[in-house]
Parts: sequence; C-alpha cells; structure tokens
Amino acid sequence: MTRQTPLTVFFVFAALMGMGHLANDWVNLAPPWGLAWKASGIILLGVYALSQRAWLAALALFLCATGDVLLEIYFVAGMAAFALGHIVYVLCFLEWGRVLGPNKRDRPVAGLVVLVSLAMLGWLTPGMGDLLIPALIYQLIITTMVATAMVVKAPMLARLGAVVFMLSDTLIAIGKFTTTDVPPGSVWITYAGAQIMIAWGLSRIAPYRDRKAAQSAGIA
Repeated sequence: MTRQTPLTVFFVFAALMGMGHLANDWVNLAPPWGLAWKASGIILLGVYALSQRAWLAALALFLCATGDVLLEIYFVAGMAAFALGHIVYVLCFLEWGRVLGPNKRDRPVAGLVVLVSLAMLGWLTPGMGDLLIPALIYQLIITTMVATAMVVKAPMLARLGAVVFMLSDTLIAIGKFTTTDVPPGSVWITYAGAQIMIAWGLSRIAPYRDRKAAQSAGIA
C-alpha cells in the first residue's frame, strides 16, 4: 500500500461527507449540528488539499466552508466569504498557468463563459433589489474564476468543477432573485460535486510545482 492510498480513502470519505449533507433536507438537524454537517465535508476536502501541499486550494476550500455557515446567518457575509474563496481559486488556476503554461485552445470557451454570465445578469438583475451591488461584485469574481480556469493548463476535472460551481451559484440566484423554482437538492448536488472535482484536480499541483522549481534551479 502506497502512502497515497490512505489519503485517497480520506478524500473519498470527505467527498461522501460533503455530498451526504443533501440528506439534511430530510433529517433537518437543528443548529449548530446542521451547520457543522454542512461545512464538515468541505473542511475535510481542504484538509486533503493540505496533505497534498496544495496550500491555496486548501485556503479556498476553508473559505467556502466558512461561507457555507455564514450564508445561514447573514447572507451577504456568506457571499463575501465565497467571493474570497473564488479569488483564491483564481490564484490556484494562475499557479497552474505558471507551471504548465496557457491553454490557448479554450480561450473561446472563456469568452462563452463571460457571455453566458452577462446573459444571466440581464435576467437576474431586476430581482436583486438591495443585494444588487454585492451580487454584481460576486458575479464578476466567479466569472473571472471560471474564465481563468479555461485559459490555463489545469486538470480537466478542476476546470469542469469551476463550471459546475458557477452553475450551482446560478441556481441559488435563480431561486433568490426570480420566481422560478429550482429542482430540490440541485444546488447542493452541483455545489458539493463542484468542490469535490476542484479539490481533487487542484490538489495535483505539488509535483508540477516541484518539477518547475527544479528546472528553474538547473537553468540558473
């Protein structure tokens, strides 16, 4: 058994904990236990990222776990925590770009992400009310995160996770700012799935970073 085997088992456990919070729609644990369950899987994914020396990914996951809790207490504070998490995710993807280079092939996809984001804003903005400014700032940040994921050579799983994360946030916005109902459980399924994909993909950075550093030292 390699050193990575128990860590992989830990990752699977963390993923199951994260996705398992969907059951709280039926169990309906009272605070603080429901909130602890909500954040626990994402925190464990962050711990896994730490074990892989993916420091930035771990920080982003911990910020998102904080956002999970704050959303239930004060929505704008939760948005702020997630916005900070997305900014750190931008830095994660930029690090992949630094070690592996740009992904010129998918630049049109990044453009499509921006166009879709603008189209969604056109639909959602009339219902934002007092949340207009924080919602616009948040939309700018998450759009930047997903577009950045498309233009660097990062793992496909992480890049797909970024797109699914944006889908999850869009479902939240639809439910909050329009009269359209979203499918039950769809927000958490897409959110937890996105975090699982991102955590696994971005946690692969250390060997590439080490190789880049060794190559730079050799050239020097």
